Amino acid sequence: MRQYLILLMCWAPFSLAADTRITREGLDFYLSARTPEQTNAFYSARGLPLIAVQEIAKSCFLTVGLHNRRADTVWLDLAMWRFADAGGREIARISLPAWTARWKAMQVPLAAQATFGWTQLPETRDMQPDETVGGNVPVVPPTGEFTLTARFPTGAAGTGKPIEIRVPGLSCPRDGALK
Repeated sequence: MRQYLILLMCWAPFSLAADTRITREGLDFYLSARTPEQTNAFYSARGLPLIAVQEIAKSCFLTVGLHNRRADTVWLDLAMWRFADAGGREIARISLPAWTARWKAMQVPLAAQATFGWTQLPETRDMQPDETVGGNVPVVPPTGEFTLTARFPTGAAGTGKPIEIRVPGLSCPRDGALK
């Protein structure tokens, strides 16, 4: 898993948007928004068909890296993350099951679906002490700035005091779309 996180972090320097790095209560949190050109290049280079790459480019991709530096378990559950625009309206996150439905309707080959899947942040998982996890979190692109509020339960059963990370002032970079 560390090799995968390193791959994602190598992608980080190419972001045109400012990176966010926060450490809270022993959890390191990294976030960077990707431009459509970056996602186009990344997924094209991994052999995804043009129709899939064009669909991906319609989304706002946030690359996230997490490192649990605590002595106990931190729980990742994307259902506990909220994205909201400046007016407080929810911005939809595009889940892996939603992508799977899109790929099926578009007849994207299973190998390309699997490649896409391993680049996404897991929907849920535990992070043991000193464990890292990383991946992309796609959202429906908002028109302006937005805020992410991410909650992470803690403890062996996820019943410990949750860690909350709030990242205001996010935006989805826009550049040339794939033609």
